[in-house]
Amino acid sequence: MTAPLEKLAGRLRDETGISIDGSRLGSLEAALARLRPPMDAAAFLLARGEEIGPELLDRLIDEVTVNETFFFRQREELDAIDWPLLLEGARSAGSDSVRVWVAACASGEEAYTLAMLAADAFGSDDPPVSIVATDISGAALERGRRGQYRGRTVRTLDARMRSRHFVDAGDCLQVRPHLRRLIEFKRHNLIHEGPPRYADKGFDLIACRNVLIYFDGETVEHAIDSLERELAPGGMLVLGAADRLCGFARRLARPQPGVDAQRTLTGPVKETMRRPLGRDHEEAPSDLATALAAANAGSLDTAVEITSRLLRDDVLNADAYFVRGMAELGLGDTGAAVSSLRRALYVDPTFGLAAFKLGRAHEQRGDDAAAARAYEQALHTIEAGDTRHEAILDQVDLGDVAGACALRLAHLRGGRV
Repeated sequence: MTAPLEKLAGRLRDETGISIDGSRLGSLEAALARLRPPMDAAAFLLARGEEIGPELLDRLIDEVTVNETFFFRQREELDAIDWPLLLEGARSAGSDSVRVWVAACASGEEAYTLAMLAADAFGSDDPPVSIVATDISGAALERGRRGQYRGRTVRTLDARMRSRHFVDAGDCLQVRPHLRRLIEFKRHNLIHEGPPRYADKGFDLIACRNVLIYFDGETVEHAIDSLERELAPGGMLVLGAADRLCGFARRLARPQPGVDAQRTLTGPVKETMRRPLGRDHEEAPSDLATALAAANAGSLDTAVEITSRLLRDDVLNADAYFVRGMAELGLGDTGAAVSSLRRALYVDPTFGLAAFKLGRAHEQRGDDAAAARAYEQALHTIEAGDTRHEAILDQVDLGDVAGACALRLAHLRGGRV
């Protein structure tokens, strides 16, 4: 039974870019069981090839794609968007509105979140914003078009947002028409299709958050190349913290020829960092925040210099080792990165994010066995309620990081997880 599942996983990877292997083959098997009628992988491959056609694959894609999200997810990243500045750039290019693309929008919460933030920024329920929201899942897009939400997805909506942009509709909240008019939902394959276009002007803002973490390295590079090509001059690309953590697209850490370094939003730097074990929680030195800001801006040598100076004064600063290791990894000095990240873990063995990055560094060096051990340590130490992790890297979704660890382990072990 494993061979048909692996073959089907390969077909899905070719179609969507999503990597399903190793321990995750069970989730594919469960998705097949949810089809109507249920079937196994061998029957699916036979049916699609001889009887039913591409619509069967679409139904399976709806089952396996990750569509769980909520309003104002990782809001700090979105609050950093300068809407008036984007409008100024759009008008200089001859457009009356900010052109937005939400790629892999799932059921629409992120698109509506951006619409609400734009309405706040411009002080109007009819802001100069036009949003295209795309996803590969037709079922998820239909939920977005309906604009009806309930349960955990609406828990982050405050009373003001609820009353202004939603109406009660029995057991759910219905998005008001003024917000729905701003958004066009379209089916789109991020990997195989050219991006939706606004003539030849490009998009002023592209949001693609916490999606790339499910792709392999080559697919990530292809996706980011595609996204960057669609940015208007001075436009902004918003990636998720989990995507940036993966390190698949290392070139994003520094400016590229022809690419405005300010276009990629990495989120605001927080002043509160985690401290080593045995110390009371306290505000981080401003030098550490400066080093993290430098790393995020692509000034990796500066980040290494600042953190090295900090470590001369405090050899038990786990945060400084971590930031230095990230910068060294971005510079391609994997040996130094391994050393720094190991030291972060010597100081604090529960520093799960450091273990995750150590796994990435070992993989880049070709040491798969050491990488697997690091990923195992990360999975054993990442705790969903540990806000220290969120403090040092914006608002990292630790569930996504744990998912990435499991994916890399499955890949390294050939499915023996």
